[in-house]
Amino acid sequence: MKKWVALLSSLILACFLFGSISCASDEEVVNAIIEARIAVKEFALPSAKIPDLTVDKAYALQKSLAKAILAKGDTIGGFKAGLTSEAGQKKFGVNAALLGPLFKSGELGPNAVVDQKNFVRLFLENEVGYVVGQKISEPVKDVDSLKKMIKEVFPAVELPDLRFADMKNLKGQDIIVDAVACSKYIIGPRVPADKVDVSKVEVTLTCNGAVVNQGKAADTLGDQWKALLWLVNGVVAQGYTIEPGQILITGAMGNMIPGKPGKYDGDWGALGKVSWTVK
Repeated sequence: MKKWVALLSSLILACFLFGSISCASDEEVVNAIIEARIAVKEFALPSAKIPDLTVDKAYALQKSLAKAILAKGDTIGGFKAGLTSEAGQKKFGVNAALLGPLFKSGELGPNAVVDQKNFVRLFLENEVGYVVGQKISEPVKDVDSLKKMIKEVFPAVELPDLRFADMKNLKGQDIIVDAVACSKYIIGPRVPADKVDVSKVEVTLTCNGAVVNQGKAADTLGDQWKALLWLVNGVVAQGYTIEPGQILITGAMGNMIPGKPGKYDGDWGALGKVSWTVK
């Protein structure tokens, strides 16, 4: 009995001394992220606030975050995949790619002017985007079935914001909680899905005329359609329904690079081109 009393006393003392670090409630963690998003500031890692933060718990917190953002008048514009390379997963201590919602307020068009002041840490990713043609609320059995559900494809640019106060100890679970660091995204010219073989798409990105990134379709889980199938089924498994007109982006082609000031021109070959400016 004395042993258990001593243990309980130690736990209570730990929460008293370090409550702000390791004993925060789920609501406190979510509210801190909401406040950071609004104020464009860093927030403490959820994994530092919640001991033993699992992937499942992280996704539950992500749903709470999404609910809070939607309650403020936003809507879901689509969904994204992240850490679609094995190296990225290994770096952040997870064994699968990540997924999260994209909010409609983050949607931009070609020739957008992106202001660094609206980001804590702006990054750029070249991706392939897909426009959903029908409601998806059940798992899709295979790629052939999925292709029939996609209306259009387009060159996409994601502009994630890494708002984390501690980049050194950042984990995949932390990234999940903040909706996989979603912020802004650029939708390029749309083309019918059957007019481009997305599996063969390659991209070259220049900044002020100098090449800063190159990538190919297979950079995302080895195959674009398999990556998209994983994303769709993962989104459905999280309890979302994918609505017609929403978009899906499958992860970085090439590297995720810092969003430095300059004039950017992305060329996806047969899929099209997108230009934008960071100031």
